[in-house]
Amino acid sequence: MLERDYIKRLLQQFYEALELLWIKKEKISAFEYQLQLYSLYQTYFRESEQFFHSQEPEAVIDYLKRTFPETECLERLEMLAELMYRDALEQKDFARARSLMQKAYYWLEYLDRHSDTFSFERRNKMGQIQTFIGA
Repeated sequence: MLERDYIKRLLQQFYEALELLWIKKEKISAFEYQLQLYSLYQTYFRESEQFFHSQEPEAVIDYLKRTFPETECLERLEMLAELMYRDALEQKDFARARSLMQKAYYWLEYLDRHSDTFSFERRNKMGQIQTFIGA
């Protein structure tokens, strides 16, 4: 019970931080926005954005399994997919943005297969990513 409350609070904090950053995006420089976005990788996943940008999607899943308790892995993966999606939207280089979107899609698809809950939001996000990458 306590563990489930921790995970819920973690998810709430993450999405609040991400939403707050999204809201103030227009009020800060692109550089500052990117810095704050990248700090979320370190804060919630203990590695830099470069680590997640450069690793294969399967390797990231293995990293999460090694780094966090099993009970948190799927939630962390969902958080990471959302962060990667938002990160991809900010990329100027389409090839890089597409690569990040593909990773986010892979993780969402993994969640779809391994999660015991169905999510319309997840399915909607997968559709948005497919449209973006032209799949």
